[in-house]
Amino acid sequence: MKVQYEILFALMSGERLSVQKAFRLFHTTELRKVVSRLRRRGYDIRSEKRAGQTIDGRSVTYNEYYLAHEN
Repeated sequence: MKVQYEILFALMSGERLSVQKAFRLFHTTELRKVVSRLRRRGYDIRSEKRAGQTIDGRSVTYNEYYLAHEN
């Protein structure tokens, strides 16, 4: 449960999180599950597809999650 609050606080602070970044910051591979739980609780967490490369040069796509802010 502590990781869920850490992730929520990061998102509320404007952080954009990928699974890899969540692993580095919070030592969890469960970002997708935590995002699902937070969405069920009413948080407007959105995702955006990103493209990148691995260290060995392969192309990859991944989701980056962020909290939508109302204007």
